[in-house]
Amino acid sequence: MKISHLKSHITKKRYMNLCIVKCDCWNFRTARRGYILLITILIIGAVASAILSSLLLLGISANQVSLSVLQATQSLANAQGCADYGLLKLRQSPSYAGNEFIPIGVDQCEILTIGGIGNNNRVLCTEGKVGDSVRRLEIVIHQILPETKIYSWQEVAVFSLCQ
Repeated sequence: MKISHLKSHITKKRYMNLCIVKCDCWNFRTARRGYILLITILIIGAVASAILSSLLLLGISANQVSLSVLQATQSLANAQGCADYGLLKLRQSPSYAGNEFIPIGVDQCEILTIGGIGNNNRVLCTEGKVGDSVRRLEIVIHQILPETKIYSWQEVAVFSLCQ
């Protein structure tokens, strides 16, 4: 072989080797980019899942809180309804003793034993229940007839004037 031809052959062989090396480098870089993309997608997916889980838990908590507030409001309304009913019964008959459960749909309220005797200085206690919520009212009545005069009407956590 001639030297020029040999140089040409070596150059072609070297060029092919360079192409193979370049191709291998390109494949390595592409594979590396693929792994980086895959890991990035996994991280984004994990973060998105964590955010979604947090939002779902917040939604459930908000729903539970709103249910508790609704039940508390309804139980107070039930206790006030029982108080009005008890005052009406006292006006109709000052000897009304209370000790009565009054159903209100699926809920209930209770009028406890009414304190005091006669027309003056009576104590009426009611309790409204809805679900787990319980609300209590203590009403001190100064006079029943001819005009009902309320001395105090307050919500309490624990009865202090009634048994």
